[in-house]
Amino acid sequence: MRGPVLALFVLIACTGSAAAGDAFAPVEPRAAASADVTVVNSNGDEHVLADFLPGQPAILHFWATWCAPCREELPGLAAYAAKLADDGLRDRLIVVAVEPSPRGKIDGFLAGLGLDGFVTLQDRTNRSGAIFGLFGMPSTMLLDAEGRVIGQHSGPVDWSDEAVRKELATHLGG
Repeated sequence: MRGPVLALFVLIACTGSAAAGDAFAPVEPRAAASADVTVVNSNGDEHVLADFLPGQPAILHFWATWCAPCREELPGLAAYAAKLADDGLRDRLIVVAVEPSPRGKIDGFLAGLGLDGFVTLQDRTNRSGAIFGLFGMPSTMLLDAEGRVIGQHSGPVDWSDEAVRKELATHLGG
């Protein structure tokens, strides 16, 4: 039992925060059944995740309230989302809380971080974990215009790092 636990600890300890121009490991494009993931918006309305894909290259980010690195990362992600909004690209960042709790818990969690109004969807059933092959939280995927995963990063991202922002701008076509 000690071996698997130690291996998991080493893997988690080594993931670290993404900063640098190659934060998102390219992967062979793979389809993800985003139509099979039901999400809830801030109004409590249910949709399928595919409804939120813009038909252009996008960034798909998963997080959870129980995730300590997510708590640290979210203010930077919110600042990055605001920059995208200023550039007219906010719809190209899809943020999903993987959380079975009532929606109020997510909203309260975000308010506690000073992030009232931060736009996040909710996956109450954790279907996104299996569909997107998530390994831990937070996790970020780069999607092409067809919604296929073409890059990914497990662990927190330094959203203020200029090299990361340049890599994401290139991905989004800017």
